[in-house]
Amino acid sequence: MIIDCHTHCFPPELSRDPQKWAKEKAEPHWSELVAPGNKKSIQDWASPEKMLQAMDEASVERAVLLGWYWENESTCRWHNEIISEWCEQAPDRFIGFASILPSKTTLAQLERAKALGLSGVGELHPGVQQFNNQSPHWHTLANWCSQNRWILNFHCTRPAGDHPRAIPTPFEDYKGMVKQYPELTFIFAHWGAGLDLNFEKVQPKNVFYDCSASPLLYDIKIFRQLIETVGIEKILFGSDYPLRLYPSRQKEADMESFIEDIRINGKLSPEETEALFADNFKKIIKANC
Repeated sequence: MIIDCHTHCFPPELSRDPQKWAKEKAEPHWSELVAPGNKKSIQDWASPEKMLQAMDEASVERAVLLGWYWENESTCRWHNEIISEWCEQAPDRFIGFASILPSKTTLAQLERAKALGLSGVGELHPGVQQFNNQSPHWHTLANWCSQNRWILNFHCTRPAGDHPRAIPTPFEDYKGMVKQYPELTFIFAHWGAGLDLNFEKVQPKNVFYDCSASPLLYDIKIFRQLIETVGIEKILFGSDYPLRLYPSRQKEADMESFIEDIRINGKLSPEETEALFADNFKKIIKANC
């Protein structure tokens, strides 16, 4: 069994002119990431049917459809409707997380997302969405998620940025958030920026790391390195589908290539492989139901 805890869904029509769409929606950061003007994009696009086919080909049973760290509440609400529609088409395959912009309407956004059938929040990015661990809107979000047992997924990049347009990750804020809400479950994406999010010797019980987009950012050796650093029980499988993780040899995104790379080159034991691909996330979901 495989559960992909880090995927995204964007309507295929956005692929026609993502820069124009982002300009109309006032979402410049998203546009810079998915449609950079000076190089070929690694962003691919998928319909629910195409994504389900990719899941079947890779033997992925379930996938978490993450929201995005949009800069506007209206875009968050729109995206949540899309995620909900996809989940309704395949409720036994898709799990929906919500796009939320911490603001004075945080509670209304969360209640609407819950009514749509979503069950977590993320990705969040304080640097893009302009909040920190002292923001009252963050505390509103965290308290609501604590009461409703919702998981939070946070975007992580290295301090210097994994690409020229990256906005640095506020690691100290993340550490503060984890300490403020020990009952919340935090997933830090992209290996927690290769563990630049450093909790020193003691790993908090409520912190986990996904390996999304790993082939674009790190050598395959990071699997063994991070297992030895934080323990296999802290690591979750995520692909970041539909990104093309191997752009030099991929015309279209798939899930199978990354999974096979891990199986062949990751140097994981059978027990570690099972924990990574499904068991760890199943435990998190069970604990947050």
